[in-house]
Amino acid sequence: MQTAHLPDELADAIQEYASRFSTAELAAAASRLSEAYRRGLPPPLAGAADRAAYLVTRLPATYAALKRAAAELPFEPQSWLDLGAGAGAAAWVARCPTTLVDANAGWHDLLPRPVRRVSADLTRLPDLKPHDVVSLAYVLNELPPAARPRLIEEAWRLAQRALVVVEPGTPAGFAAIAAARRQLLEAGANLQAPCPHSGPCPLEGKDWCHFAVRVERSRLHRQLKGGSLGYEDEKFSYLCALRPAAAPAAGRILRRPEIQPNRIRLTLCTPDGVVDQTVTRRDPFWRASRKASWGDRWPPPGESTPEE
Repeated sequence: MQTAHLPDELADAIQEYASRFSTAELAAAASRLSEAYRRGLPPPLAGAADRAAYLVTRLPATYAALKRAAAELPFEPQSWLDLGAGAGAAAWVARCPTTLVDANAGWHDLLPRPVRRVSADLTRLPDLKPHDVVSLAYVLNELPPAARPRLIEEAWRLAQRALVVVEPGTPAGFAAIAAARRQLLEAGANLQAPCPHSGPCPLEGKDWCHFAVRVERSRLHRQLKGGSLGYEDEKFSYLCALRPAAAPAAGRILRRPEIQPNRIRLTLCTPDGVVDQTVTRRDPFWRASRKASWGDRWPPPGESTPEE
């Protein structure tokens, strides 16, 4: 599983901001956040301690999932618009001029460079200029289902080249992604990831498509979560849609590879549906399969021909 390393500058800024509050205040706030997430409610972020607890416990995971999804973009963005930006994870993922839109004006910016912030309700967006990339990270699940199609429509209109959508890797999160997928296909979008095709999703109604990225935990993060491990695995669902078509993956690994003696079993999403592929030592992709991870393209780039 891939590990996302939080930029040192961001990690230091989170630590400095969190130091303004006692561990007890942060722990109570983190508990409120966890309870809201468990109940499927928007996180309580009105208070400064609540926002600090979010920075410690959730910003690293949001950054990691968005970074993993954005890695599928086949171009280098020149401008980025993040709707429902919150603490500004997208500004750390993007390496270009960035506009952050969020209704909560209380965020303390921990940003790598000056960005444009716009205070706005996502159900009533102001007049915004199109950007190369538009992202929605952990946003749809916090909106009423009836409000989501309009936001997807607006986000796609503002996306000059690509729209990236990330949601929790839960059945509800995948349902939001699946609905956005259908809507975007009807609008003429080209799917870049994770889907290797634009046909009906073979998992919808049967299972849920999700992936995972490993997130490093700071000492304070472990304290607030009551954990001992130096990492946590963030499960997420996502979609990357393009205006100009690019070459999508031939297949996508949907589960952790099952490693057995002298063979590796891969569960793949392909244009022919979900298939299982067993790779043995005699197969041309044996070496690549040993390095393969959940969520990777298959075959991986550069491995489309047998090894010599």
